[in-house]
Amino acid sequence: MMTLIRLFKRDTLNSQGTKLSRLVTEQLINSKDDCSVDFKGILTVTPLFFQDFIFPLITRFGSEILDDRLRLLNLKEDHLASYRDAYDQTGDYIDKLYAHQENHSNDLSNLTCELLIKARELSRTDLSAAQLIFGINSSLAKSFASMDIESIQRIANAGIICFEPRLSPEFAAQMAVLDATEIDVFLNIVGGLEDIYETQYL
Repeated sequence: MMTLIRLFKRDTLNSQGTKLSRLVTEQLINSKDDCSVDFKGILTVTPLFFQDFIFPLITRFGSEILDDRLRLLNLKEDHLASYRDAYDQTGDYIDKLYAHQENHSNDLSNLTCELLIKARELSRTDLSAAQLIFGINSSLAKSFASMDIESIQRIANAGIICFEPRLSPEFAAQMAVLDATEIDVFLNIVGGLEDIYETQYL
């Protein structure tokens, strides 16, 4: 059991939440027993203390584990209200974070799906062009050409980009100093691709 009055040698807690969070984390990791924190003798606990205390714990362990294993003893009603408020705010933040990650994953899936469809269509009409533009070999181009929408969607739902940049750093540096007209001409030059693309993709 952690007795805060002994641990911090004071009856007012403000900036000690981060330290307590680390101590609780260590106990939850190294022991299967419940972790008890005793607030006996503590007169004042600021909202900042609870925010610094609870946020790292929820992000690491989740609210269910904390509800099951963390015990706060001798906590006054007003302190308990501050704790619950910090707990709820952290939960709301985590929910928004997960929602953002899910939306980000959906964006990647949509982008990958569009790229795969374009790779499929080009592979069906011009195998060589598909290989050059998408940086794929003939075997993969032929595979794209025969792929149905269901298969494409299944790959896209993995939430990762299926194509990677192939331009060398030297090529990127050259492009940075060109104007729009020069870039159009440069990109339509045929031959000398070893100077433009990384050799592993040729």
